[in-house]
Amino acid sequence: MQKRTLNNGLKVICYPIEHAMSVEIGLYIRAGARYENKENNGITHLLEHMHFRQLGNMKQKEIYEYAEKMGSTLRGTTYKEMLCFNIKVRPKYLKKSLNLFEKIITTYEWTEEQLKSEKKVVISEIREKEDNNENQKIIDRVIWNKHPLSNSILGNASNIKRITLQKLVQYKKKIFCKDNMLLVITGAINEEEIIWINKKFEAIAINECLQKINSNNMNDGQFKRKHNYLMKNYPEWNLINMQLIFDVDLKQIKENELLFFNSIVGGGDGSYLQQEIRDKRGMVYDIYSYGEIFSDKAVWSIVYSIEKDQLYLSLNVIVKMLKMLKTVISQEDIEKNMPFFTENLWYWTEGTKELNFQLGNDFIKNKIGLTINERIKENEKINYERMQKVAEIILKNKNMSLIAMGPIKGR
Repeated sequence: MQKRTLNNGLKVICYPIEHAMSVEIGLYIRAGARYENKENNGITHLLEHMHFRQLGNMKQKEIYEYAEKMGSTLRGTTYKEMLCFNIKVRPKYLKKSLNLFEKIITTYEWTEEQLKSEKKVVISEIREKEDNNENQKIIDRVIWNKHPLSNSILGNASNIKRITLQKLVQYKKKIFCKDNMLLVITGAINEEEIIWINKKFEAIAINECLQKINSNNMNDGQFKRKHNYLMKNYPEWNLINMQLIFDVDLKQIKENELLFFNSIVGGGDGSYLQQEIRDKRGMVYDIYSYGEIFSDKAVWSIVYSIEKDQLYLSLNVIVKMLKMLKTVISQEDIEKNMPFFTENLWYWTEGTKELNFQLGNDFIKNKIGLTINERIKENEKINYERMQKVAEIILKNKNMSLIAMGPIKGR
């Protein structure tokens, strides 16, 4: 793996993968709902869309055809802390595909007509997903309180209508800057191509970061959630959707420790939750857990759907099981889950995309990008005593919220 900060300030990671049959290119920008405010919420997602209206002198149809003639598709995605653009191509199209990323970085000129048309598309997307978005807003508000992580990625129609072309361009200049962007190339690349890539992108003028992106680390209510419950009645639903959320202190628990803990408790078919709630008792069709990890904050959730007459029993069983985790996690659990965090990481070399995204995600979280070997070594340090300690740190009342949505009236 080669990491470089070019003379213009752009950061580039090239990760050759022996025998790879493809190249994945990703451009990662620190931006998204977390860095927005009440007035401009949704601007990052709208900006993502505008790059598919025009890139340099290429109009929308030309952009699509350019990628299709390489047998690929240019993708853009907006997350709460990240905006990214990705493409996967055969090695012979490497240089051609990188032209798109040069244009993504340097394009600042769109027309009022293009913005007007794309606003209609985004507003249609918002309205199409309105019901799901409304429920997600409720969940985010419970988890994040008034912290900007509760902001919607899409924003709302009123905000989108108010965003002017001038504000959109100013916003892009703010986030597309030296300290805020990373270009990652993984897969079938050689030393000669890496030199060419560095020279090509070093010639691009990159904006200075005139002001640090505001992370809005206001008091958000984490680690003091006693009696923090939300019950929302949907009498027409057949099942109650349950989510138990625990705050995770990233100063005490490393990201890979949280992911390993999650694998043991509810991340796989042989996990404690699956065995106890689904397989042994047959109370649910599915139950799982997952971690949501940001640059300085994280939560860990248990999710399942349940018949209303089984609700309290399921909660009692889960609470009892969670209390036991502080002492019952064993060496056997470590041995059973370790291959997913060691040997299985080599699967990344078969696809190129997952490794590319992981390196970009590490940058967004201000983490050092590690090679696969380095990640394996970090994971091998995990033991059952540490997992018991992780359970003890996370599983406390003051860390927990509970959300129930469905036919809960009278429950």
